[in-house]
Amino acid sequence: MGPYEYTPLNEEAKEIRLLTLLPDDYDTPIRISIEIAILSASEVPQFEALSYAWGDVSDLTDIFIQVSPSKRSELQRLGGVDTTECRTLSVTSNLFEALKHIRFGDRTRVLWIDAICVDQTNLAERSNQVLRMPDIYTSNKGVVVWLGPESNNSSVAIKAIQHFGSRITVDWDLRSMAPAPESTLDPYSEDVYDAVEPTPQVRLSIDNLLGRAWFERLWIIQEVCLAVKNAHMLCGLVKISYEHFSNGVFYLANWREVLDPQVNRLWVMIEQLLFLSNKGTYNDLDGVLPQTRHRRCSDQRDRIFAILSLVPESERLDIRPDYTVSVAEVFQSVVLQQVKRSSQLNILRSCSMNDRFMDIPTWVPDWSVTSSTESLRTSWASTSAKAYSCFEAQGILAATGRWVTVVNDIRHIFTRPIPKDPQASAKAIGELISAVKGGGTNSSNVDRLHLLCRTLCAAEFAEKYIPATEDFPPWEESIKYIMACDERLRLNTREPPQQSMFARLYLHYINGFSKGRMLVTTTDGQLGLVPQSTEPGDKVCVILGCSSPLILRTADDGSSHKVVGECYLDGIMTGEALLGELPKQWMHVQKLFPEYSLEYGIFLDGNTGQIHVEDPRLGPLPAGWRIGSHQEETAWNWFVNDATGEETEWDPRLEPDMLRARGVELQEFRLV
Repeated sequence: MGPYEYTPLNEEAKEIRLLTLLPDDYDTPIRISIEIAILSASEVPQFEALSYAWGDVSDLTDIFIQVSPSKRSELQRLGGVDTTECRTLSVTSNLFEALKHIRFGDRTRVLWIDAICVDQTNLAERSNQVLRMPDIYTSNKGVVVWLGPESNNSSVAIKAIQHFGSRITVDWDLRSMAPAPESTLDPYSEDVYDAVEPTPQVRLSIDNLLGRAWFERLWIIQEVCLAVKNAHMLCGLVKISYEHFSNGVFYLANWREVLDPQVNRLWVMIEQLLFLSNKGTYNDLDGVLPQTRHRRCSDQRDRIFAILSLVPESERLDIRPDYTVSVAEVFQSVVLQQVKRSSQLNILRSCSMNDRFMDIPTWVPDWSVTSSTESLRTSWASTSAKAYSCFEAQGILAATGRWVTVVNDIRHIFTRPIPKDPQASAKAIGELISAVKGGGTNSSNVDRLHLLCRTLCAAEFAEKYIPATEDFPPWEESIKYIMACDERLRLNTREPPQQSMFARLYLHYINGFSKGRMLVTTTDGQLGLVPQSTEPGDKVCVILGCSSPLILRTADDGSSHKVVGECYLDGIMTGEALLGELPKQWMHVQKLFPEYSLEYGIFLDGNTGQIHVEDPRLGPLPAGWRIGSHQEETAWNWFVNDATGEETEWDPRLEPDMLRARGVELQEFRLV
């Protein structure tokens, strides 16, 4: 008996390997056979796929691979393993446990399992088979999700989730629920909730279940998303359909008291389920990557390879899985190809000196590290300008933009969240007020408080959205709370100001946007929210094609710059650095267009209440240009040059020469 040796696959013939799990009792050795099969549009074998967490790769157990099919009946008759007719293959203990639990006692089971069906030592084969995974997970007759053995009352958790999930349906687009066709219960009534007593044991068992390693894996997004209708989950010997599981978690998330708030993973899980229910729709990799940085994978190249199938094929940037190139090369290639394809530099918003482990250029995000900051949502600092950039030798990216101001002084470093307790939160806000308020007139101090109120939550207020939403705090309620905290500070009273629901929502967004950041002042007196790795002397810059301002630091050579990270700086977030201030009656807002299922930035005329696509600061188009007609013209402009025949989404009035003609001092930044 020796180790199993793989027979090479013929990739051109669309070959894959399938394993047959041979029947036996639970405690007997695992026996399988491995055969090569063709998976193509015209030839689809019957098999299931296993989705699981690899587990500790140093904790291995041998399984036996039957290499002589003619001996199979004899081996089954003998009821043992003839080691002379078998080879061994080492698998992780978690996979070994999965095979024991999914093995039938009376019949074979045909499966595709990555660790067995792909020669993990053959980098070329790994690369090619990763490309086949969308076909594998959409062609199988079902996906078995292995969560692990029974422990911590996991069967109690699944029973509770099954109870809720089987009685409702979920509209994932609207994030709403309704009774299942066979159910008469109102999901928003306590009747269905009371049927399973939410005892501390039930609460803890659900939380423990949602904390299992499978839910942290990066690959599950693809594995389950592509086969969500035919997936079921197995924990020990207890099974639940994926549909009932996801519905049950959604229901529980709407009953926050089910779990202890200190250990509540449900709302985090809901965002994951939007992916896994094929509702996390993204147009390009730049939209997916920030949402997956917290997930785990053993090979950092999979940060890219594992999510390729989640975006349209036309947006995969011609990237093919290739495990022969380094992680740094893969990450840099994504940036360059994304910039080339999109003509934008928004991918620079994911760069941060806070979060760097690899030795790569600072203009390349280190996706191997979980981001310590929350991305700014509605920045429009470079308006709708196209990126003007090029890749130079030795890891240099040249980009056109404007240096706006310089970081002068660090006022407050956010080392912990603002507490929920009214007394403690009022004290924390008071410390922030003291840090940014100077002397001067009462009028200037009020202006400073308004500035602080906007900066703390990156100006994410309800008024910024059309139609109105309760997802964000209203401006009036937010500034009212700040002013009340200021009054408490001035009067030196212990009584905290009253916290309305919207004030608590405001504090929630402060905690979100301040994490990993700090408050600074600039040389021109502005207030900014910047990455914690920022230093006095760093520059605040607006780069054409990047919607957020960036903190840049002069490199050691004195001529190039390093990317420190994106920032919020009041007064330049809606294109002021390029076009000047908006007229007072105008406001840049985000409007949801249901007919396009997209959200766009447009302009609201406060005097008339009308919305406009056109920026009121822009003058007439250059000679030969006009705004063309298209299906989404209520959301964005399409430009046509009748003289040259050119058509583009990029406004010709925002080209570098046109901006310079307006007096904008642009320069080229060489990013290293």
